[in-house]
Amino acid sequence: MRCKVCGIDYGVSHDCSGLSPGMTLEEVAPPPSEFAPFYYLRMAFNIVRWDDMAIRRASRDPNALVYGAALSALSAAIIFLVTALPGMLAREGKTSETIFLGLLLGLVFVWAYMGLIALIQIGLCHAIAKVFLGATGTLVGVMRPLFLGWFVNVLILIPVVGLYAAGIAWTAVLMLVFEEVDGIGRMQAFLISAGINAVFLALNFLVPH
Repeated sequence: MRCKVCGIDYGVSHDCSGLSPGMTLEEVAPPPSEFAPFYYLRMAFNIVRWDDMAIRRASRDPNALVYGAALSALSAAIIFLVTALPGMLAREGKTSETIFLGLLLGLVFVWAYMGLIALIQIGLCHAIAKVFLGATGTLVGVMRPLFLGWFVNVLILIPVVGLYAAGIAWTAVLMLVFEEVDGIGRMQAFLISAGINAVFLALNFLVPH
């Protein structure tokens, strides 16, 4: 017989390690029980550095979704402030009240808009992988590491090439997460991620700003 947990063949009984084949004790270690922003910030940087174990750990960590959402919101706020604040400060007739109100409304819009776009991208990629490629992961499982890795979109602030740099970096993060969590091939994950990103990039140019 083969153990469904650790994959070891045995006769009558065996002492199960509780680890799936290829998994280490570090990978299955429980997440921090206390407030640990620096732990998840380090995990986020590991994810964008193509650390497979960090991706798998994040996919099983319920706290990763909360910290990832907070990091994504902070990243979106930085993008908004860098791009919009100079124009607000240079506007004629500005007051401290109008600047504050503009920043508040702008942040709410940016968080809602970018959050919706990210959810649509992730959802579409996962749905395609699930329907056509037999993906074995869950939507929540892929969202956890992807929310942590979304901060690479801050690269959009680089002059001239920022939009393309952010697109390439985000495509790479999408590809790795779908490969590790959904269990599909790297080329398949790349084609899905690049295709969806290309569609949204084209829409960005077509929609008037």
